[in-house]
Amino acid sequence: MTMGLLAKALSTTDAKKALEIGLQTLQLSRTLPDLQYRVFAFGTLTNLYYRTDDMPKAQIVSDSALWYAGKTTSREMKGFAWFKKAWLETLLGKPKESMQSSLEALKYLEGTDAYSYQFSVYYNIAGIYSEWNDLPAKKKYALLAVQAAEKSGDFDNLLMAEQGMAAYYHYCYKQNKKNTVLLDSSLFHNHKAINLYYTQKQRITLKSTMAIIALNTANLYQSYFPASYKDSVFHYLNMSLKIGLETKHIDVISNCYGMMSDLEIERGNYQKAEALLDSGLVVLRADSVSNLHTMVQFMMALSNLAEKKGDKTAALKYYKEYHRKFEELFDAEKLAITKQLDVQYQSEKNEAALKSLRQTAALNKKLNYLYIFLTIVASIALLLLFGSYHFRLKATRHQQQLLEKEKEDAELRVRLKEEEAMRLMAEQQLLQERQDRLQKDLLAGSLQVEQKDELLQAVQKKIEESKSRDNVLRQINQIIDQNKRIDDTIGAYKADFDNINPEFFEKLKEKSANSLSRLDLKHCSYISIGLTNKEIAQRLGIAPKSILMARYRIKLKLGLGKEIDLDEYIRTL
Repeated sequence: MTMGLLAKALSTTDAKKALEIGLQTLQLSRTLPDLQYRVFAFGTLTNLYYRTDDMPKAQIVSDSALWYAGKTTSREMKGFAWFKKAWLETLLGKPKESMQSSLEALKYLEGTDAYSYQFSVYYNIAGIYSEWNDLPAKKKYALLAVQAAEKSGDFDNLLMAEQGMAAYYHYCYKQNKKNTVLLDSSLFHNHKAINLYYTQKQRITLKSTMAIIALNTANLYQSYFPASYKDSVFHYLNMSLKIGLETKHIDVISNCYGMMSDLEIERGNYQKAEALLDSGLVVLRADSVSNLHTMVQFMMALSNLAEKKGDKTAALKYYKEYHRKFEELFDAEKLAITKQLDVQYQSEKNEAALKSLRQTAALNKKLNYLYIFLTIVASIALLLLFGSYHFRLKATRHQQQLLEKEKEDAELRVRLKEEEAMRLMAEQQLLQERQDRLQKDLLAGSLQVEQKDELLQAVQKKIEESKSRDNVLRQINQIIDQNKRIDDTIGAYKADFDNINPEFFEKLKEKSANSLSRLDLKHCSYISIGLTNKEIAQRLGIAPKSILMARYRIKLKLGLGKEIDLDEYIRTL
């Protein structure tokens, strides 16, 4: 956690060093069983990749933070991950998506003591409402941000909260310039933030916030106060520039030099204005990031200034440089858009694959229910059949016992009349006929079972041939088809070994001096997953006897001796 905070503190002054520490933070988090630290590490990297101008990677690590957040029970880290997603969506110009993610973050954060994260979410929502020009909503969330900042005790949050309130009153004043109290309120919160900075300077990490506040204050004096306040404008511009140079905040530095240059041009001090722009260019060129957009603006400003001075040669030179930088900026933006589209495509592809997996899982679940139902029905049928058979068998045995008893009685009554003997013979024949009928009934029962199977197949065929199938029939048919496709997919997956483990084939090719055919390589892949010769013959579509010759040929190509077993050798790879 300390490493992550250190990376955040360095991100405004040394982005590359901050990224190195951020990656070390991620490595440390992987040694801990609790996944909430991995959420924190990936969320921290989101800021750091943005600072190093790598937006695609920033999106990837933000998604990773969200994924791990789903694996942890920490509400604080879940809210943190959703806030990072919202923050990134704001930068990408997606306010609606950012608002949804922010509200999702608050769902986890509100009710916890994670006041710093709550402040960040409230501050982001207030900014979105500013963009939507919904000032009542902006005020609500700006005040919530102030309350959360006070509870957090973090002076960086307090500084940003005052800046947010100043921005709110500035927006209100722009809509109602007759109410000068609004302008005074904006200046009040800016001055309050400046006093806070200088009294708690050693306890503020992100000093670039102060540079932005000073720049905003200078802009207020320049935009809404008479020329007699120019000294105040320069005072706050110098304050902003000093902190901007210390923190290497290029946007602040370029704006300060640009505003100072414009003020000197108004006074007619063209040489001083050009010197200021040149100083800004020196800072831009020394920065590790290209800053093409700012460079283009500086070149155009220098070209216009040279034209005002009457130096057409210098004006043309700066304009050519402006045109060249503009082309570089255009190419860079095209590349960034391409990368962003690629990341979006991969994200959508992953979402589609996940959706397909979920559908397959749901279908398998339904299929399992069907199997269970069929098993229960079959079990009941078997029990009924067994009960019927058992009852008939018991009756037969009972009758046989009666017959044996009658035979014993007949032997004792040897002197009975012939008619009685004939009657006993007739009864014996009748019993024999009943026994034969029972055997026929059992056979008929077996035939009924087979006929039932044929009937089920016929029903399935009729379902497939039916043109006006209702939902139930279609679902049964879909279940059968899906089951077949699942089997096909599993078979294809096993066979597609080349894409799963390319190193396996590289070793085989290297061992055989690239003499193994595609069929030989496929044969080897089947051996590696444990198929028998007969199964391999079925999949390769060759006779089982041909397998032995194929195995002999592969051993020759691999240069294996007779004592080496081909199956064991391939599995060692």
